[in-house]
Amino acid sequence: MSLIKREPSAAQSRASHANSLRSTGPRSVRGKEISSRNSLQPRLFSEVVARSLQALGESPGDFEHLHTNLAQAMEPRDAWEAAWVQDIAILRWRLERLQRAEVGILAVRKQKRAGERKRESMPASGVADLGLRQQIPLVGFTGLPESPWKFQQVIQMLRQLRDLVRVGEYQKDGVVYFDLLYGKKPGALGATLRGRFEGLCTRQAEKNVPEGDHEQRALCSEVDQEIENYEQKLALYAAEHREDDPVREDADLLLPSQELDEIIRYETHLEDQIERKLRQFYARRREPVLRQTEALPASSQESEAGESACQTASVGA
Repeated sequence: MSLIKREPSAAQSRASHANSLRSTGPRSVRGKEISSRNSLQPRLFSEVVARSLQALGESPGDFEHLHTNLAQAMEPRDAWEAAWVQDIAILRWRLERLQRAEVGILAVRKQKRAGERKRESMPASGVADLGLRQQIPLVGFTGLPESPWKFQQVIQMLRQLRDLVRVGEYQKDGVVYFDLLYGKKPGALGATLRGRFEGLCTRQAEKNVPEGDHEQRALCSEVDQEIENYEQKLALYAAEHREDDPVREDADLLLPSQELDEIIRYETHLEDQIERKLRQFYARRREPVLRQTEALPASSQESEAGESACQTASVGA
């Protein structure tokens, strides 16, 4: 191979020149606009913000992925439009963070409510149990807060009382059941049941309670009705406090009105800011188009030709 540098021939020079004319870049207006944005890159979050994202458990890379996708879709042409794109990316990131926070709040609330229902179904213990037992002499088991344990104790004592009445054992010791059930100040029903039982106790002491006595049958009937009532209350309570109740689980998804209002206001604020940034972005995007549609000024040759035509027309007139 020869190492001597040779001058290109005239034909080669003409061909090289012709090829260079074909590779001088885009010639159309749109092509030039696109090529002018080749060196324009979206700005990155500063290191301080990146560290803050990491402290929140968020990935700066995920944000930059969102930022880059928006920049590719919106095609900013200069630094101003690139800044608007970044602002929109930040607002969108905050909106997604708000949505994650809302879901997190609902998940925590749902877990808390499930735990509360589970604790409500368990017997009281410790200080809570001591507090309940201190209330029994005053209000009885029927006056305690509703719980499966309360209903079970009431039903059990009522059944024992009914058995005493059925076999005709009307000892004074049986009155203790009414104290446990209804306390020192019973209601109308508790006072009625206690009065019937004490009356049977007095008659038995006098040996004046025949088999199948009317008062005995009436007391058994009333105690049976009370047992049925508390069995229904226990069933209703169990249905309302089911741990796997889908209706209650759906109800737990609704936040309190104050928290929900705050979330909605902030979400609306972010959406309004995004909409405002988009309007600013596309308003500026339309400016060059408006300028291109305006009538271009006539060139000097066209002006001279127009003046000559006007003079000719005036002379002919």
